[in-house]
Amino acid sequence: MKILIADDEKLERNGIKLLLKREGAECEILEAENGKVALGILMDRKVDILFSDIKMPYMNGLELTEKARELYPDLEIIIFSGYNDFTYARDALRYGVVDYVLKPVNPKEFHKTFERVQGKIQSRIEDEEKQINDNGSVCTHRLSAKQHF
Repeated sequence: MKILIADDEKLERNGIKLLLKREGAECEILEAENGKVALGILMDRKVDILFSDIKMPYMNGLELTEKARELYPDLEIIIFSGYNDFTYARDALRYGVVDYVLKPVNPKEFHKTFERVQGKIQSRIEDEEKQINDNGSVCTHRLSAKQHF
């Protein structure tokens, strides 16, 4: 699993990495110090989860979320913010974020959110595999039917 953490504060990025380590998740963690750098990373490589701060220089978390959603409609996005502002939360939800978590991050809340995201990713992978297997057996069936003629 690939995870991108976008936050202009290194201390906050380190905190998220620590929480991920506690989860025991096997993942590759990428970091970006602002939204513009994060978008560059997303344009270069696909990630499974984006953790983004809301307030960052050059491109804020909402702008990043909008652009990330255009690139990867299935990307799991979690917004972290020190701002308990309904407008930010509403806008984030409009872009399909999984959760809007207030800083300082509560480890129990992080665990619930991360567990839910992992479940969604696992379900999507299983659905994709099932679809590939179903399509493969349809193709195999068609090939064997053609061989009889």
